Amino acid sequence: MTRSVELQADTTRVDVDAFRQTARSKVRTASLHTVAVALAAIGVLNLSACTVAPTEQQAERLDANTGTTVTVMPKPIELVVDRTTGAKTDPFAYLAPFETNRMGSHELFLWVTAPQVAGELGVPKVYCGDQLIALDRYDGTIADVGLSSPPYKAPAPWSAQWYFKLSGEVLDCFASTTRVRVVTQAGSATPETYSAEGQAIAGLSTFVSKVRT
Repeated sequence: MTRSVELQADTTRVDVDAFRQTARSKVRTASLHTVAVALAAIGVLNLSACTVAPTEQQAERLDANTGTTVTVMPKPIELVVDRTTGAKTDPFAYLAPFETNRMGSHELFLWVTAPQVAGELGVPKVYCGDQLIALDRYDGTIADVGLSSPPYKAPAPWSAQWYFKLSGEVLDCFASTTRVRVVTQAGSATPETYSAEGQAIAGLSTFVSKVRT
């Protein structure tokens, strides 16, 4: 009888020890899971902090080499081609005004760029809404307007760029229009039309408000 009780007690101790080991294992597993979840959450927060949307602010900077202040759009207007002629066709043209201020003398210009891949492009046509803009092409250099570097960077090596003097009438049109277009043509090839509208051109009215104040 005594032997039986001792065996039962030993069995009970074994069961208790096994239970304790199982419990500790579960606690460790739960702790590791909690740490993993916490680390994953921290990773998500870090990624969120890194993916901050660009701030749409008017850019005004001083050219330290020339003393000219230039006001530009933070992001040029991106126009999309109405039709594509192949998978490798660049579908984007860009347009953006800028203003120079040299010792209180203000001048307005329009920068236009489009892909030049099928031959040399002629001077593009620019539309404000349905109105063809009468633009005065500027043939001088960037240095002639008082800048040591271009106000906007060319989007690609094959991009053609043009500068035009910008009148107050065109600026007024840009302030209220809901659509802009750029039409380019290389020789006798079919013209290419690039368009942007709605929210995509909201920056134009913001620019006008900035330079008019």
